[in-house]
Amino acid sequence: MSAPELIIFDLGRVLVDFDFKKVIRRLKGYTTLSEKQIHRYFIQTPLWDAFERGTVEPKDFFLGLSKDLHLNGLDFKRFMPIWNSIFTEKHDTVSILQRLRGRYRIALLSNVNILHWEHIRETHDFIEWFDHPIASYAVGQRKPGLDIYRTTLHRAGVAPQKAVFIDDVESHVLAAKSLGIRAHQFINARQLIRDLEGIL
Repeated sequence: MSAPELIIFDLGRVLVDFDFKKVIRRLKGYTTLSEKQIHRYFIQTPLWDAFERGTVEPKDFFLGLSKDLHLNGLDFKRFMPIWNSIFTEKHDTVSILQRLRGRYRIALLSNVNILHWEHIRETHDFIEWFDHPIASYAVGQRKPGLDIYRTTLHRAGVAPQKAVFIDDVESHVLAAKSLGIRAHQFINARQLIRDLEGIL
């Protein structure tokens, strides 16, 4: 594999794991809805997409959730740790990132809302390693829409063929490939090392 000019990492399930069931279980304590109903709501609600595109402010997002899920006895201050305390660092993948750091320019491309983004920035030092951190809420675009990939390439000043993209979601990988980016679906750190043979 020829040396890339930019290596682009996804965040969730690649560099950090998350357990969103924790949010659902905690919210269950403030509503008569079942965990199954809460889970279905998060899958279907357009509020989630809007929050990750930055078109809804955090407190308005919370108010929307409160109304839709009939939450009682929960204010925004107590909601914050419920919403944010779901992440654990994937040290094996972060160690790969550390090996690449300084040898290649690296970008982060994540579908993420501002609350999760700020929480991860405060709790995970590796976020500071990225030359081009791209958060969906900040640019108003989400994967697998092609514009967010174009934004990343444009900010880095790199042609698609000179970039490598790593993401756990197949549709995100296919979208990157459609633009000519070399892309790999993340399975685990061991597989990533194989995928990046000749780069690491």
